[in-house]
Amino acid sequence: MIKILSGMQLKDLIFTMTTACGLLLSSCTKQALDQKPDIAIAEPTTISDFQGLLDGIEGGAINNAPGLYSYRSLGDYLADEVYANDVSYNTYFINNLFINGVLKWDKSMFSSLTSCLEWNNGYRIVLNANIALEGIDGITPTPGTLSAWNNVKGMALFIRGQMFYNLAQFWAKPYSAATAATDQGIVLRLSSDVDQVSKRTTVQATYDQVISDLKASIPLLPNSSADNSQISKVRPSKAAAYGMLARTCLAMGDSANVYKYADSALQLYSTLMDLNTITSIVNFNPETVYTSMDQAGTVGSTFGFFTLDSGLVALYDSTDLRKSRFMTLNTATAGINGYVFTGDYTGNYRFTGIAVDELYLLRAEASARMGNTSAAMTDLNTLLIKRYKTGAFTPRTAASAGDALVQIITERRKELLMRGCRWTDLRRLNSDPRFTATPARMVNGAAYSLPPGDPRYTLQIPDYVILTANGSIEQTQ
Repeated sequence: MIKILSGMQLKDLIFTMTTACGLLLSSCTKQALDQKPDIAIAEPTTISDFQGLLDGIEGGAINNAPGLYSYRSLGDYLADEVYANDVSYNTYFINNLFINGVLKWDKSMFSSLTSCLEWNNGYRIVLNANIALEGIDGITPTPGTLSAWNNVKGMALFIRGQMFYNLAQFWAKPYSAATAATDQGIVLRLSSDVDQVSKRTTVQATYDQVISDLKASIPLLPNSSADNSQISKVRPSKAAAYGMLARTCLAMGDSANVYKYADSALQLYSTLMDLNTITSIVNFNPETVYTSMDQAGTVGSTFGFFTLDSGLVALYDSTDLRKSRFMTLNTATAGINGYVFTGDYTGNYRFTGIAVDELYLLRAEASARMGNTSAAMTDLNTLLIKRYKTGAFTPRTAASAGDALVQIITERRKELLMRGCRWTDLRRLNSDPRFTATPARMVNGAAYSLPPGDPRYTLQIPDYVILTANGSIEQTQ
């Protein structure tokens, strides 16, 4: 047994455990949920070891591409926010199986791939969270180590719950109270014992587990980010867990609990940035409650070749500062005309967390759905006055709760641009005639669309996972 050390030695060992030894999915022929990990090279034994393991997951030390970032990318590709024009498609993507699949909303887009980053990284993080949970439960904390012990356990529960939620947005059916008990959910791995048979659960069981993990994390975590430092922002807090609970309940259509949890988060942390006073948004800014990426970076080379939907761009008027902060008119890349996304809450593409603006929108939507028009518009205006040029914003009013809801849904689309939220919004809102949408794209001269209720809103599990599970995992119906 070799004790894991801190710093670079720890990161190197985590990387080795994951990539060389196969903590989860390390080769094209052995990429399934029952891949047996070989952790004999290095076994974490102390509280700081397990904290380092979790910090490695969240900080991007493993391949600099955590499953949370992968979740962001897949959701943004699948939603109706970006498209690739013919020049971009033929120059960069025509032979890319993954991009072709997502652009065309191909339900079996992963069938011919030998590795699916979104699936692999997601379950790798779940596995590491389980290792941390099992390990920390074997340590009896002292009064001097109780705070650190609590943080490890709370963080591992938060990470697992968040990742199960993320995976459910693609591989579980959209939540419907009437059918959740029988609809296909995701595979829930609650143990690091990979000899356990993997099976799909129901949608209800999936969301129950997400809520259970997040609730269990709250008593163990600090109230909120103590400062705007990297270490503070990449470790979850009570405010972050409440925010994830509110986001989860929104996907379930549970407005009372959306309000409860969003309000609880805002009671702990409610700082908003005024876009009038900043020229650019930087990483670990005061509005960030939690982010799963600590790496600096630039807009991904892939997304630099996608154009923002013109209908989306048209929603921003000339006094809306978000247009200049989040996008720019592309003039640098030949043949790619229109606005491109240039950055969000990390000052680049990579924000995957929870910020105060989303909390206000969550609480506002819940208020509107529960008939409290005044509270809904108060929250909306609290946010928007920070987003428009000084002196140009007139507080919004609403004739009814329904009118307020329409305004809030529109602002969600504008404010949460390219954060992976729009895909979930499409899934949950398509049962409401007021908000149904049919994303449509032209791909190299051919038309593709995704009507409301289409089964392609739930992706098929990669074929190699089904194959190596030896029949224990059902394919998406």
